[in-house]
Amino acid sequence: MAYFMLASVFWGITQAPILRWSNRIGFNKAMGLGLLGEGLQILMLATITHYHWPLWLIALVWGVAISLYWPQLRANFTRSLLHRKVSPAVGMSSALLMLSLGVAPAIGGVIASWLGITLLYVIAMLCFAAAAAPLFTGKELIQHEEYSLRGIPWRKIWRDLIANMGSEVDAAIAANVWPLFIFLIVPTYAGVGFLSSMAVIASIIIAFYVGQRKQKEITGYLKNGAGVIGLTNAIRLVTQSVGQIAGINFFNGLGQAIAVTPFYSRYYQNAEREPLLPYVYAMQMTCVVGDVAVFGLLVLLSFVVSVKAVLAIGLIIAIPAGFLIRLIRTPKDSN
Repeated sequence: MAYFMLASVFWGITQAPILRWSNRIGFNKAMGLGLLGEGLQILMLATITHYHWPLWLIALVWGVAISLYWPQLRANFTRSLLHRKVSPAVGMSSALLMLSLGVAPAIGGVIASWLGITLLYVIAMLCFAAAAAPLFTGKELIQHEEYSLRGIPWRKIWRDLIANMGSEVDAAIAANVWPLFIFLIVPTYAGVGFLSSMAVIASIIIAFYVGQRKQKEITGYLKNGAGVIGLTNAIRLVTQSVGQIAGINFFNGLGQAIAVTPFYSRYYQNAEREPLLPYVYAMQMTCVVGDVAVFGLLVLLSFVVSVKAVLAIGLIIAIPAGFLIRLIRTPKDSN
């Protein structure tokens, strides 16, 4: 938890200067460097027993990599959709993301169990490097764009900020706390990986379906999806068996698939109507604040309660976070 908190702190500290630097060299190149940074983080984790890297240094590499990649990705995606229908593109992107997130735990779990976690790290590092290569030669959508971070319309976009923080906290808990909680019940890499992959096929189909709906129709999907996410986050607390974990993963995945397309459709449409880079910066900083607050709290609690209690409290925090997703403004509200 301290590692995740430190990475988020470094992310927040480096985001503003890296955003300015990326604007000079081009956002694609910055994203490529971010992916290489992710690969370097993996390499350092893989060799930590040999070189004894301090965790704060690995967290610094990770935080810088996030600053190089995610704000630029959000801004680039917004700019690329300025003259296109947003929902279908977001639905396609969401489906591909769910496919990768669903397949990765199963494949990674098998590799880690059969061949060792070190080899898994090496393979992951190579994948990051392969993904970064095209970004250094592709056309730049954003470069040398005038902007000022002082122009952030805080009062106008506060609902977006809270919704985005809720989305980030929910994702952080799902990625970093829930798998550890599962591990207490299913103590194998392969078991955890396969259980995390249960909802992939259904989620991909739903993401495609929602992406084809008209803008007016997806508001209900966002509310219903956020409700399913919040409910399954609550049910996680009483999980006791492999079957229950599989069911929770399945229905939470369905909720994510229903909510993710309308949420990010609104995100990108609202970004289009605001000063782009200041808006993206503010949204990313809410992610930083949410992550630092959550993991900082869990670190403090780890000194006074058991590991299982710490993880359970993290799951409790995810319950309201899942419901906050529905607060993001509609394009009509953002005019």
